[in-house]
Amino acid sequence: MIIGIAGNTSKPNVKKVLCDFVDYLHSIHVGYVVASELKSFLRLENDQPTVPLQKIGNHCDVVIAFGGDGTLLYTASKVGESGVPILGVNTGVLGFLTEVVVDELRSSIQELVQGHYAILERMVLDVAVERPGGGFTYQALNDVVVDKGKGARLITVEVSVDDVFLNRIRSDGVIIATPTGSTAYSLSAGGPLLEPTMQAVIVTPICPHSLTVRPIVLSGDRELKICLLSGDSMAQINIDGQFQFNLSREDVVRIKRAEYSLKWISMGKRDFYEILRTKLNWGADWVNFPEKGNSK
Repeated sequence: MIIGIAGNTSKPNVKKVLCDFVDYLHSIHVGYVVASELKSFLRLENDQPTVPLQKIGNHCDVVIAFGGDGTLLYTASKVGESGVPILGVNTGVLGFLTEVVVDELRSSIQELVQGHYAILERMVLDVAVERPGGGFTYQALNDVVVDKGKGARLITVEVSVDDVFLNRIRSDGVIIATPTGSTAYSLSAGGPLLEPTMQAVIVTPICPHSLTVRPIVLSGDRELKICLLSGDSMAQINIDGQFQFNLSREDVVRIKRAEYSLKWISMGKRDFYEILRTKLNWGADWVNFPEKGNSK
């Protein structure tokens, strides 16, 4: 097995964790390749293998991303389409999406090398922004957010499903979330929780100026179209919290399920419901069982 290594160099303890990890791989004779973005950060020797993150999936059997949820999302955006499975190691704070903590790393690698893991597939969104003279496309694992940006005024967006009118929403914006993203911004805005391996999308308005506009869950086979109706807004689109662009009234945002799914490594240490309870305190009874809400 060859392991691809990616990481967030802004995390204070990542360098030590990565150096220890590389030494450990040497000691157990497991091959590895490092994202070239980490070469100077780790002060690697010239003969140590490095590959740009976007191409690392073609040179390894799995990719391990060291950092937090943002690091995992960024890594997924770069290597997910290659089909290589990804494992997240949490060196941050919450780490809702990351599968393994640093203390479990060595035992997890042993299980990985022995094939004691499962690969789950998670839905990815294709995001296309069409505009006069061109446009661009990205992929999203978590969510796509169209919001008012730095402006103070509400924006109005028109949402269509398979070119059938759904609603006009006057609000701070709208979130289009995958099941994986249902535990992120969409949750904070009142959206529902979905099991991460489902094929569905959530349309969640952000602070709508209405008592009747509520989140809606749609089939993952649907294609969404979002048009901006506000003429003088400072609206923006944000993809997985990683990529942000300004929007104008002439732009059309189209969102649909990508042709590929992200291959997600599960070591079987925690199930989705346990993660909800321990990291989000979901269903905690703070009155009768306060110690349960604070349990690790």
